[in-house]
Amino acid sequence: MEHRFGERARIVYHDTSRPEVAAAHQVMMDLIRQNGLAYPVTVIDGEPVYDGAVSYPAILRAVQTRLADA
Repeated sequence: MEHRFGERARIVYHDTSRPEVAAAHQVMMDLIRQNGLAYPVTVIDGEPVYDGAVSYPAILRAVQTRLADA
């Protein structure tokens, strides 16, 4: 991600199985639960975009699109 987009994008991983992490991200956890999403969930700019698997190429395309639209 850094190689492709530099400082314009970053990856942050939150292990929501840890109670303190889940508590710090309760709003997103509620949104994920309400929408019936499956973990892992990829969130870009505060919006869940992929769930149930991690596809690096798909994430790169989504980030590229977000940056182009910005």
